[in-house]
Amino acid sequence: MAARQDQTLQIFLIIFIFLFLITAVVAYLGWRGYSDASQSLTKSQSDLSDKNQQLETKKAELGDLQQAIGIGREDNPADVKKAVEKDMETFGGGIADKDSRSYRKIVETINAELVSATAREADLKNKLKEGQSHLLAVQTEAQKKIDEFDAARKKAQEDLAAETNKFTADRQGLEKTKADLQKLLGDQQAKYEAQITERDSTVKGLTDKNAKLEQAVKNLIENRKDEPESFEVADGRISWVNQNGTVWINLGTADALRRQVTFSVFDADLHDAAKSKKKGSIEVTRLLGDHMAEARITKDDPKNPILTGDNIYSQVWHRGKKLHFAMTGVIDFDGDGQSDVQLARELIELNGGVVDAYLGDDGKVQGEITANTRYLISGEAPKSAAKVGLQQGTNEMYKTASSLGVETITLPEFLNQMGYRPQDRTVHLGAGAKASDFPARPEHDAAGGAGSSTGFRPRSAATPSN
Repeated sequence: MAARQDQTLQIFLIIFIFLFLITAVVAYLGWRGYSDASQSLTKSQSDLSDKNQQLETKKAELGDLQQAIGIGREDNPADVKKAVEKDMETFGGGIADKDSRSYRKIVETINAELVSATAREADLKNKLKEGQSHLLAVQTEAQKKIDEFDAARKKAQEDLAAETNKFTADRQGLEKTKADLQKLLGDQQAKYEAQITERDSTVKGLTDKNAKLEQAVKNLIENRKDEPESFEVADGRISWVNQNGTVWINLGTADALRRQVTFSVFDADLHDAAKSKKKGSIEVTRLLGDHMAEARITKDDPKNPILTGDNIYSQVWHRGKKLHFAMTGVIDFDGDGQSDVQLARELIELNGGVVDAYLGDDGKVQGEITANTRYLISGEAPKSAAKVGLQQGTNEMYKTASSLGVETITLPEFLNQMGYRPQDRTVHLGAGAKASDFPARPEHDAAGGAGSSTGFRPRSAATPSN
């Protein structure tokens, strides 16, 4: 039992010693940490005191700086920034770069402007001094001129008095002349009024007569539209036809026929030449006698060939007289877009006709349509907006032809009636070419007929007549 108590006491003693050692170590470490913390706190308080001293110094310097630039010492940073921005906008306008604006830059800029202004002021003072000297010289010269003017004015007054007396005398003479002229004017006015009355009466009579003539022309034109026939008779007939495309006609040198005159051909039993259906055309190639000429067939219909006895007719050429024509619109024979006015004039003159008027390429009417003009040949209407002048000229010629009762025919009708056949035209390639310029080629005809691609058309033999 005593041994167990001693063992317990030993264990307790060991635990106590162990706890004591632990307590001693913890106490030592606590004391050591407290000592280090106390030293660190002391150092921190010392640093804080230094920092506070520096802060107070900076605040004092900042207050001095704010006071130096005109801002309150106790103003907060937001107010200071707002005041600085306002100063930059107010006084720094002369500095283009906003980022480089500062009070020192503003002071330097203002100082430079002040130096420049001082220099300009000095220059202006020098100029003012020079101006004053010049003004004094001008005033001296002006006074001299004033003295001269006063002398001239005095002389002018004397001359005025003399001229006034002369004017008074002249005025009396003018008053007498005026009275005589007024009397003469009254006589002339009475005579003029009488002439006006007579003229008005004449104008009224002519106006009434013109209205009646216009109505008569209108009625005549309307009546001509309803006429069943044109009363255009054949100019001649076919005397002979051979098989190689040559014919002979009963016109010659005695009929004032010339080479290259063209005729349209129509059947012998048709008598209205202008309205008959054309069956072909010929062109005179040789004059053989007074009433005989040779011609070549320029166009015919294989189904209705040219025969002996057929009538011939020309819209331009007439035996024993010259027909008169006018042309308007766009005259284009071959559809190439180029004006053929000159060619048309030459063609009409070649066939013995006369061109009274035509529309130039500039839209101006050359010549004059008269009552003797037989036909107005109408070309295509101008389509381009750039050809306004041509359209105005065309309308003017239509109006004149209508007022004179001149018959209007289209260009194709005219060429068809006179038997003219335009030459094959040239198609220009490029951006201006049109699809219609290249029609599809007909299928090849094995018989070599009208649809053949050989480019030749068959001809039927014309049977000579006794």
